Amino acid sequence: MSANYRGKYEIITADEHLPGKVMLYEKPGRECYTNKHWHKNLEIDYIIRGCMWTNLDGADRDLYDGDYALINSESVHQTCGKDPDSPVKYLVVLFSYNYIKSYFPDYDLYYLDVDRNEQARARIRDLLKAIVFEAENPSDFSKLKTSCAMAQILMHLFTKCRVRRETVPESDDIDDNPEYIIKAIDYIKNNYRERISLEEISSFVGLTPTYFSRYFKACTQKNFKNYLNLVRLENTLIDIQQNGMSETRASLENGFPSVKSFISVFKSVYHCTPSEYVKRYQEEAPISEIQKL
Repeated sequence: MSANYRGKYEIITADEHLPGKVMLYEKPGRECYTNKHWHKNLEIDYIIRGCMWTNLDGADRDLYDGDYALINSESVHQTCGKDPDSPVKYLVVLFSYNYIKSYFPDYDLYYLDVDRNEQARARIRDLLKAIVFEAENPSDFSKLKTSCAMAQILMHLFTKCRVRRETVPESDDIDDNPEYIIKAIDYIKNNYRERISLEEISSFVGLTPTYFSRYFKACTQKNFKNYLNLVRLENTLIDIQQNGMSETRASLENGFPSVKSFISVFKSVYHCTPSEYVKRYQEEAPISEIQKL
């Protein structure tokens, strides 16, 4: 992996008496910007209030109140507030790599997918709230309570969310392995109405998330998230144009988290609003961005 792709390597020092580092921020969106970077630590970014854009191994995601992103060891990532002037309050929890290895020696053989277990995801959110409370209301035992919460988070992740990493082909063999991209595209087309995480699809295909991101973009010239949005976009447009659905219903039934998200993606692709497009091409079949690949 090239240095440019990996971004800046960071070394994180654990807080005293904690199995990692805990940071609570509240600042304007523009000050939440971080350059592309990576580290050995396991990281969780939890949004308390506001909206944060994240890019994890090439996949974009917006985090809103109560959302959190799990960032695996060595994953390349960066963040920024969606609105430069709106404040974002968020918690960053970094788990010491050496601490994890001391309890889980085979850690490097796995990655963690919190979306594979909804119960664990909900419980981890509660534990993050507990860490926020201790950060905002420090007491004599706050460090102990925070340490316990962090340990419980790791226990949920390691017992319920771990996925074994598969041996992947060398990057020079990308063009010789079309079965991976065929499998990935079939999975997207069959599941685009549901939430699909990078970890989920890479596990299904049999590649690590980092390798899958590079492989998918090399094959399609688009990152996984953008391709997924295009599939959702076209199916939403078909339901609006041909099936007479409202924009809200069509967007939600085709995998978009909100009609606002659908309109934003639509404008970025077609350079007009959905209503303008439908009016303009009332008698024509919708343009396929996917077919252009």
